[in-house]
Amino acid sequence: MRLLLYAATAAVLALFPVAAGPGYHIYVGQSIALTAVAAIGLNLLLGLSGQMSLGQAGFYAVGAYGSALLAAKLHVPLWLAMPAGVVLAGLAGACIGLVALRTRGLHLAMATLAFGFIAAIVAQRWVSLTGGTMGLIGVPVLDFGSRKYGPTYFYWIAAGCFLAVQIASDYIHRSACGRNLLALKQSEAFARTIGLNVPAWRLGTFVGAAALAGLAGALFAHQNGFVGSDAFSLDLSLMLLIGVVIGGLRSSYGAIVGTVVVVAIGEGIADLHDYAAMIYGGILLIVLLLLPEGIAGLFGRAGQRPITADIQAAMPQAGTPRALPAAPAETAVLELDGVTKRYAGVVAIDRLSFTVRPGTVHALIGPNGAGKSTLINAIAGLSMPDAGVVRFLGRDVTRMAAHRRARLGLARTFQNLLLVQELSVIENVLLGLRARNRPFWSDLPRWLLGGHEDALLAEALTILRLLGIGDLAARTPGELSYGHRKLCEIARAVAQSPLLFLLDEPVAGLNEEEALRIAGVVRGLRDDGATILLVEHNMEFVMAISDAITVLDHGVKIAEGPPDAVRQNPAVIDAYLGAEAA
Repeated sequence: MRLLLYAATAAVLALFPVAAGPGYHIYVGQSIALTAVAAIGLNLLLGLSGQMSLGQAGFYAVGAYGSALLAAKLHVPLWLAMPAGVVLAGLAGACIGLVALRTRGLHLAMATLAFGFIAAIVAQRWVSLTGGTMGLIGVPVLDFGSRKYGPTYFYWIAAGCFLAVQIASDYIHRSACGRNLLALKQSEAFARTIGLNVPAWRLGTFVGAAALAGLAGALFAHQNGFVGSDAFSLDLSLMLLIGVVIGGLRSSYGAIVGTVVVVAIGEGIADLHDYAAMIYGGILLIVLLLLPEGIAGLFGRAGQRPITADIQAAMPQAGTPRALPAAPAETAVLELDGVTKRYAGVVAIDRLSFTVRPGTVHALIGPNGAGKSTLINAIAGLSMPDAGVVRFLGRDVTRMAAHRRARLGLARTFQNLLLVQELSVIENVLLGLRARNRPFWSDLPRWLLGGHEDALLAEALTILRLLGIGDLAARTPGELSYGHRKLCEIARAVAQSPLLFLLDEPVAGLNEEEALRIAGVVRGLRDDGATILLVEHNMEFVMAISDAITVLDHGVKIAEGPPDAVRQNPAVIDAYLGAEAA
């Protein structure tokens, strides 16, 4: 079905020149196609990974001048010059992306805006290279030597590039790659704990968006044989941004919808150039107020196959879940030796040592401020201890990055639930089942034919059924009760097939019935051979399911042992439980 849809789209694009006739309409079609390529890149960058860029015009300029100069001055063939322009834009994106790794939000927007200004100034002032405001002339035109049919040939090339980029965008939105980017957008800490190398993903997305802007620029350079610096002003970056917002950031089709609207408006107000920024700004304001999800948001997933259909197709395969991996019985799963963590001179964890044995539930308790969450973050790799050693299965992981620990078999849940709100429940579970050691494009051929994730969906559905929430698979986290969201996060952790679960307050905020349900899940995991380290304040829950308990007070271990012994320990009663509770 998907392949037929793209074939029909290709046929429509190919026949457009026949229906439109030569002249103005062909030029508009060319402009929409090459602008959409740059807009798709920005949509992936901002809509999926949440990275704001106001400098896409700069990458557009690098692609345009890179290809034009190579072709016009060094006489490089177009089939080499244009890819070279794309590569140069990608390299520029890598340089800016490395800076972007240290910035977020408004600071990132300002950094990219500065790059856009610098690119525009260089294009204007380096007259000997770029021609300045007079432009670079004599650039070879991509017309295959035909003056009569050249515009049609160029349109077909631009439309073909757009269709290829659109297919890639659709695939990214509906594959593990898109889910990973949304996880990164939701929380970088969360993304690291599911095994994602966050800097690599952020940089890769930035480079990809820059390369697509460079491709649009390279096409632009060889459209009319002239490249002028006026084309690469801030207005271009704003037009791309307005286009993707108007179309819909979350939608794969938002970029082309927004591009058509923006180009049409641009052509309609060509005589009002001095007021263009005000008109675009007014349109953007109206869309943000009336259509916060963009035009594509009016149509839900904008034509994408509903996840419910994917779930129904996977149902027959859902059965017994794969067994959780068990740690070797003779090896400690987790060992902490003298771990210390300080914040601004305050000792949060003080020379802490304890061991978690395989196949057990080990609880970590203590009053607020005892250092429990700090310790969980140090074990997960989200923060590094100042002293001491953390060993996982006998391996020193003290300085190991969080995503590498996750890949070794460490999964965690969060006290403040971290679920990707833009994904369904089953897609959140798929974050834990992501295919490892395979490039993200490897499933593209099967995706075109349909059913590329049926096996993964079946496994995710099996896990959800195991936890009693299989009937909620197609809903979003925002539609679930708090207890069901807790189960959804545990399901995602189970999907990672970890050797050690880190459960941070799994029953906090739950009623008694919901807490009993979570207790049954934890016991079931333990009975299946899982090893669990949990932080919890609910003492009834802790005492009922734990095999061993470590008690902290102001970062210091004050007691350790089985529940009965800990319950009767005078230091624990005095510091935490109280005589009546004990």
